Amino acid sequence: MSNLEGNGKSLTQRELYTFSGFSLDVSSGLLTHSGAVVRLAPRVYQVLAYLVTNRERIVSKDEIFSAVWQDTFVEDNALSYTISQLRKTLAAYEPDTVFVETVPRRGFRFVAEVKESETALSRPNQFAEVVLERRTVSEEWIEESDDAGAMIDPGRALPARTYHPFRKPLSVALLFLLAVFVAGAGWYFTRPQPLNNQRTIAVMPLKDLSGANVDNSLTLGLTDALIRQLGRAEGLVVRPLGSTLTAAEGESDSFAIGRKLGVDAIVDWKLQPSDGENRISAQLLNVADGKQLWEQSFVFSGNDLFSIQDSVADLTARALVAHVSDEQFARLHEKMTANSEAYQAYLRGRYHWSRRNLDGFQKALAYFEQAVSLDPRFAEAHAGIADVHLGFYDYGYKPATTSVPEARAAVERALALKPTLSEAFSARASIAFLHDRDWAATEADFARAIELSPRDATPRLRFGWMLSVAGRTEEGLVQLRKAEELDPTSRIGQTNIAYNLMLSGDLQQAESVLLNVIRTAPDFSLPHWYLGTIYFLRNDVEASMNEYFTAFAIDEGNSELVDAVRAKFDSGQRDAGLREWREALESRYAEKYFPPSNIALVAAFAKDRENTMKWLRESLKVRDPWLLQILHDPEYRFLAGDQEFDALINELRSGISK
Repeated sequence: MSNLEGNGKSLTQRELYTFSGFSLDVSSGLLTHSGAVVRLAPRVYQVLAYLVTNRERIVSKDEIFSAVWQDTFVEDNALSYTISQLRKTLAAYEPDTVFVETVPRRGFRFVAEVKESETALSRPNQFAEVVLERRTVSEEWIEESDDAGAMIDPGRALPARTYHPFRKPLSVALLFLLAVFVAGAGWYFTRPQPLNNQRTIAVMPLKDLSGANVDNSLTLGLTDALIRQLGRAEGLVVRPLGSTLTAAEGESDSFAIGRKLGVDAIVDWKLQPSDGENRISAQLLNVADGKQLWEQSFVFSGNDLFSIQDSVADLTARALVAHVSDEQFARLHEKMTANSEAYQAYLRGRYHWSRRNLDGFQKALAYFEQAVSLDPRFAEAHAGIADVHLGFYDYGYKPATTSVPEARAAVERALALKPTLSEAFSARASIAFLHDRDWAATEADFARAIELSPRDATPRLRFGWMLSVAGRTEEGLVQLRKAEELDPTSRIGQTNIAYNLMLSGDLQQAESVLLNVIRTAPDFSLPHWYLGTIYFLRNDVEASMNEYFTAFAIDEGNSELVDAVRAKFDSGQRDAGLREWREALESRYAEKYFPPSNIALVAAFAKDRENTMKWLRESLKVRDPWLLQILHDPEYRFLAGDQEFDALINELRSGISK
């Protein structure tokens, strides 16, 4: 074998290295495990020997290229493939031991404990597998037979990158961008072929096993960011974080969670303790047979979160997608921001926004504003600000006068910075429907949002619900079913489907769907509201009111007011109970905003025409986002033929009709 002289030790010195049951004799070129010869291709052996003899430091890619490939022109994927084969071989004997660690943007390090001793010089290794090399002017392909005798097809390789051992990196930034390319290329050669054209995956929440008590908003935010990043890969359908968290409740087995979610594969990753260093261990698991498709370990600093996320995304996409084009590769690794602090603030903001409550929205807003102060051109953070203000409005926490202008301004800033940002179009479409009641703008923006992100369930969920409210139930169900394919466990998705079925007259199926949602999410109020409507349509007033009471108590966070009203009902004082309920809400509204259509509904329960119309007029005046549902709520049918009520209904319909 050739003398491997690099920046480290010579590989011709007569030394024996032992680690985890292996013995490496660098002078003879022989690797054994428990006395049995371990077969390695020459390049794989040479990389192992170089890493072991230089184990006290991180070895750069350029150094390995120079030492192992010497004057040969070679691609980055040659090293990636070789490292992958080395890991695979060592793991076959010691599956629970990490031997080679990837240090993003810096190189590799041999991390298993090694003992060193003198040994006699012996003959070169006679057991190495044959390596067939095909050389061209600018590249070297490595073709090796694996255990099954199959050949690696060089036609599956990434676009060539010419390597010269004396060429210095153009910049640290270039190495940073290439880090993902290097990490993913090795698996790309040996990846399993996709079972079909579209693979479904779930990303498990990043688990903190380090004992450092890392903020959940960062670990879950990073998980959500990886999900969004993988969602850009054509051919992959990625379950949203909320659905994965729901499926993971009370379940620790990743494969069981994967089966619940109906996915082909699971990304499982953990933050591990490592002698004062930050380390993330990640793997991709095939749900059907339990096999590990790839495994990788990363040491990182706070500024390396980008490259960790990128590497995991790249390895996953290349393992599951038959071909990743240059355009798809660029889209997969498109950076939101170059500012690490801004990115971490954004991740935390997304986590708190996903909680969908007042405290979550308030904390999210603070983090998104921090992100844009660190990077004013951070389009996704501006879109996050828009989503928060839209949430304040849509969930009834703030009136339109204070929330909608802020949401609209943030959307326009986001689109000015990134005209292809799907979530900004989705937010603008929601404003157009709920506040402006401009159907043409709603439809155009949702169409654009779906075009830009066809595998994102959120715009389809929103659009499907709004089509249903607009009376276009067949079109609405199409969008909702497509969203269901992307996220079959979504509780809001299932509830919206039930609402659509109810409007279409299929009360039995709608009831069945809602009851199933309640079984899995008993503290979710919306299915109770819709069940109340179904029972009202069936003239089952008692069951209807019980569902309304339950829904109101969930929204309130306590049942004090509802219990008082129930007591009146139970004593036969229904009208008095409804009057006290309405008056209590009126007093509250005088002090603090909430959607006044709530008060109108309580008045409608009592068939109180004067107060029902009073609060419907107020709802119209303040652009109450919930007002549009009165187009279909049967509780208001006692007003049919009332001139003022009919005029209000016609005004609402005119804005959301074709």
